[in-house]
Amino acid sequence: MSKADRYQQIIQQTRIRFLADASLKMQDLQHRFEDYDHGRLSADQRTLPDCIHRHAHAIKGLALTLSYEDIDHICEEILNYILYQPDHVWTAEDIHTLRKMVIILDQLLTQASSAQV
Repeated sequence: MSKADRYQQIIQQTRIRFLADASLKMQDLQHRFEDYDHGRLSADQRTLPDCIHRHAHAIKGLALTLSYEDIDHICEEILNYILYQPDHVWTAEDIHTLRKMVIILDQLLTQASSAQV
């Protein structure tokens, strides 16, 4: 196996692991949004935005390295939305905006996973 082939194999395996890990993060966010929808989390708590930030930051960390520019971009939008409001009291409208961005992220991850098959 050539060096170039070995490199491509490493990248491919890293993409598979990255997408599997990102899928778990999206499942966690879905559960947290369900908790929010059922009143177990309120909009003014930072719990949900902090979790979204943590997962988006982790996903963004490898997305661009693995040539997932769209995923990197939406993660950056999510992070900027949260970070530019550090002492913000979160409202239902803010959570709705975050949810829309997370849905876009989930769709992009699903597309990337489908392309791997």
